Amino acid sequence: MFELSPWDTLIYTLLILALMFFISKLFIGSPPAVRIRDNKNGHRWSYTDFVINFPLHCNACETFLLTATGQCCTVCGAAACTTAKCIRTVDRKVSCKSVSRCKSLEEAKVKSAQPARHRWLAGNLPLDSTCSVCDDPAGDGPGLRDLRCVWCQRSVHTQCKELLGDKCDYGKHSNLIVPPERVVAKQGRTVASPRRKIISNLLLPTDNPQFRPLVVVGNNKSGNSDGAAVLAGFRRHLNPAQVVELGESSMEEALEWCTLASPRQCIVLACGGDGTIGWVLNTIDKLKLSTPPAIAIFPLGTGNDLARALGYGSGSDCSEDITRVMSDVESAKIVDLDRWKVEVVPKRHLRIRLPTTTIFMNNYLSIGVDALVTHNFHKARESPFYLISSRIINKLIYFSYGTKDVLERQCQNLNNKLELYMDGKKIELPEIESVVVLNIPYWGAGVKPWELGSGHKDFNFTPSFSDKKLEVFCVYSSFHIAQMQVGLSEPHRVGQAREVKIKLTGSVPMQIDGEPWEQHPSEISLQHHTQVPMLQMGTRNAVS
Repeated sequence: MFELSPWDTLIYTLLILALMFFISKLFIGSPPAVRIRDNKNGHRWSYTDFVINFPLHCNACETFLLTATGQCCTVCGAAACTTAKCIRTVDRKVSCKSVSRCKSLEEAKVKSAQPARHRWLAGNLPLDSTCSVCDDPAGDGPGLRDLRCVWCQRSVHTQCKELLGDKCDYGKHSNLIVPPERVVAKQGRTVASPRRKIISNLLLPTDNPQFRPLVVVGNNKSGNSDGAAVLAGFRRHLNPAQVVELGESSMEEALEWCTLASPRQCIVLACGGDGTIGWVLNTIDKLKLSTPPAIAIFPLGTGNDLARALGYGSGSDCSEDITRVMSDVESAKIVDLDRWKVEVVPKRHLRIRLPTTTIFMNNYLSIGVDALVTHNFHKARESPFYLISSRIINKLIYFSYGTKDVLERQCQNLNNKLELYMDGKKIELPEIESVVVLNIPYWGAGVKPWELGSGHKDFNFTPSFSDKKLEVFCVYSSFHIAQMQVGLSEPHRVGQAREVKIKLTGSVPMQIDGEPWEQHPSEISLQHHTQVPMLQMGTRNAVS
C-alpha cells in the first residue's frame, strides 16, 4: 500500500485547496458591469407588429412592410423582410448604431476631440418629418425616400444633404446622450458569456455642467407588454447601451452607469410600476453609490401612486412621444423622497424566536381589507389561468375582490387584533377594517385620502413626501374604500408622526408598496431611513 509522508500529505492538500479556489473563481459570477451588445455583427431585429407607428419599407428590396411580414431593428430603425436574403443584405450594407468606438481612454480622447459625423439611414421617416434645410415635408412617397440621422434624429431631403453638412451635434437631447466616441469597451469574458463585452470607462465632457447621462431600465413585459416598444423608442434616441432590459441584465449592472459617470450624476428612468421603482431604490441603497442618480418614472404599472405624486400622471403606454418624455425629464426639478425602514419582529412561536425582517417603504403600508384585496389579486395574477394582462383587466379583478369582501368582511373588528402607537403614544381606534400608514399623497390607485372631505381642516399640517413624517388613517370597510374612490366619503384620520409602531396579536393581511402577504403576530416599527433624489414634473409637463 502506497503511503504518504506528513509533508507530502500537506503539499497535496494545499494543491487541492488551491485548485478548488481557482475553479471557484472561474465559475463565480462576474462583478456588476454594463454589458453591451456588439451591433457591428448585425441589427437587433424584432417583428414589426409592436414597434411600428409609421410606414415601413424594407431597406434591401423596398417592399412595403405594412402589407407584408417584416422585421425592424429596435436600435436604429432599419427594416427588412423576413427572408434570409433581405436580412443578410441589410446587415451587410446598412450599419447599425455603434455603442462604442474606442478600445482605450487615449483613443477616446482623440476621437472625442474630433467633430462627430451624421449617421444617415435611408427612408422610413416618421410621418411628421420635415427637412432640416428647407422645412418642407420629408419622407413622402413610396419606397425609401430621404434620409434620417440615427443620432440627432434630423431628417433631410436627399438633394439637401450636402447643404446640411456632415457635423452631428446629437440633437436637442445631446445632454442626455453618451456618444460612442466617449465610451471605452473591452472584453469581459466569463464562462457563461465567452463573447461578452463591457464598458470599462466613460470620457464625459467636463465643460458642460448640463450633461447628465440618461439610463433607461425596464422589462419588455411591463405595461401589457408595452415595455418592449418603449425601450425600443429610447434605444433609437440614446446610445443603445443606455437602455437596459432587465430580462437580459441585472439591476446592479444597469446602475453601474452611475459608478462609471461619477462624479457626474446620472438620471435613471424607471419604466414600470411602483414595484420597479422600489427595486431601483433598494438596489441603489445596497450598492451605496458615491453619486446616487436622480430617479424619473415612465409609469407602466396599474396603480402608479408614486408616479402620480411626482406629476407623471396615472399611466403611460407605447404611444407616448419619446422626444417629449426626454424634454420633460431634462426640465424636471429634483426633490427629496423620504424612505422608511420597516422592521417586522415576529412573536415567539413554540418558544422559537423567528428572524427579524427589514423592508424599505416608499409609498405606504397598510394592514387589513385593502391589503386583503391586493393579496387576492396577486394570487389571481400568479394563477395559470391569468392569460391576458392589461390595466383594465387588473382593475376589474381588483373591483371583483373588493365587492366580494363587502359581503364577507374578513377583516371585521381589526382594532381588536392590533395596537397602534404614534411617537410612543398609544392610539385608541374605533371599529375599523384597515390601518394605512402613508408617505405620499396618493393611495389606492389615485385616491388622495388626506384631502377628501373637510376633516383635514382639523389638522394644522400639510402632508409632504419629504417632511420625514408619516400620516395615518383608518378605513371602516371595503365599501368605505369604494366610496373614497369616487369622492363620496373620507377616511378616519388619526394624525401625523415621526415614528409608528403596530403590535399585531393575530394574523392579518399586510402590504408594503403593493407587495402583500399574510402577517402573523408581530411587532412592526417604522422609522425614517433616508431621502433619495427624485425628478418631479412641473404642472405644465405633468401628464393628465
